[in-house]
Amino acid sequence: MRIVIGGAGEVGRGVAKALRSEGRDVVLIDTDPVAIKEAQALDVLVVQGDATLRADLMEAEVQSAEVYIAATERDEINMISCALARDISLNSGNGSSLMTIARIHDASLISDESNEELTRWSGVQHTVCSDMLVIKDLKVGIRGASMVEVLSLGKDAWVSVVEVQPTADQLVHSTLQEAEDKVDGLPRIFGIKGPDGKSIIPTTETVISPHALVAFATIGKHTFRRILLATGHTPPDFPENPRIMIFGATRLGREIAKSYIADGCRVTVISESLENANELAGRNFANTELLDSIHGNPMDPDLLQELDIADHDIAITALKDDHANMAVALQATELGVDRVGMVLDDSQMAQIARRIGQSFAVSRRRVAINYILRHVHSKVEGNYHLLSSIPEIVGMSAILKPDHKMIGKKVSELEYKLCRLAFIHRTSPNGSESMLRASSDLEFKEGDRLMLFAKVRDIETVEKRLLRS
Repeated sequence: MRIVIGGAGEVGRGVAKALRSEGRDVVLIDTDPVAIKEAQALDVLVVQGDATLRADLMEAEVQSAEVYIAATERDEINMISCALARDISLNSGNGSSLMTIARIHDASLISDESNEELTRWSGVQHTVCSDMLVIKDLKVGIRGASMVEVLSLGKDAWVSVVEVQPTADQLVHSTLQEAEDKVDGLPRIFGIKGPDGKSIIPTTETVISPHALVAFATIGKHTFRRILLATGHTPPDFPENPRIMIFGATRLGREIAKSYIADGCRVTVISESLENANELAGRNFANTELLDSIHGNPMDPDLLQELDIADHDIAITALKDDHANMAVALQATELGVDRVGMVLDDSQMAQIARRIGQSFAVSRRRVAINYILRHVHSKVEGNYHLLSSIPEIVGMSAILKPDHKMIGKKVSELEYKLCRLAFIHRTSPNGSESMLRASSDLEFKEGDRLMLFAKVRDIETVEKRLLRS
């Protein structure tokens, strides 16, 4: 599969690296010499050119590509280049087979559009807008603060990556089987990155080292506390209806407030911009006693103490600058907030930010990379998550449709030397649903939704096996 990516920034390079690890043929195109230089460290073809120029896209051979991804920092460039790439593909005789994916920063550009309408006028088949996607990840991550990463596999199934502390007596220096025997209800471990940096999909005989990153597959957010305690962390209690303080009445800040208010939580929003504060107050969802909208400086400790910041269970930063978000989060922690959440752009900064107390940071760019990859792999219907903390391992889901060759076969036949199956979501003929913990002798049935883990290098083979029917 040939894939052309317009934009060699963090998102474009991240997607290119992941796809190249799968053995895909990848081309990056960008006008920025600095981005080009950084991209040359990847094992991909790099073209210095403009993704909005027909000649430059043709030099990148978009006419023979199966997928075109527009991942620059400007929405108009991404839409124009998708339209142009689609036109080149049509005129080259490939018909409409080219998949086009555009990263979109401004949610208002696409929020009122259906996919068909957007494709018709822009040439964009799939859009990825991080601000429309991060809220769910943020809320779940805050609940599992101290976790390195939390990702959804759907149907309340989760991947949670945690660093094992040396004090985790029941896990450290134990095999996976011994750990499951010692800790009642311990979710299964499907990925480990050791202190030496090596990543593996473990067996029951794999030994857990201190400071290893461990990927659990689990059902239900209520299990997060059990995982954290088992790995040597001491998470604070999570109230049923936490009190939330949000810094920034930005578009994202307003959507976060709306989401928590819908949950029945009391929310305080502090905005340095009077215009943004007024816009928040004018929203329909803001007409509630659950919301307090304050115009003021988020870094003013006197104001924060006057607003009883220490009585808030969670503080969330939704400002436009990464450094400002980290500074505000750090101050909130120092003033007594148990848990803090941050939405940042830079993925490396998000990893650093997670070291601030009981915190969880979401990177818009990392979210964009994950959802772009999900669209690229959409031939297998379901979720697709490249673990940023254990980047050699992918968590994914797939549905066994009627007449699939795996129906009636055992789990061991799918897993054999290729992947590890975590759960099967099954719906019975009477409509009842169950989540089954996969065992090697369990047989697949029509409609089963599989949740599994595989090495990045094996993804193409896994997909072929899951597509067979």
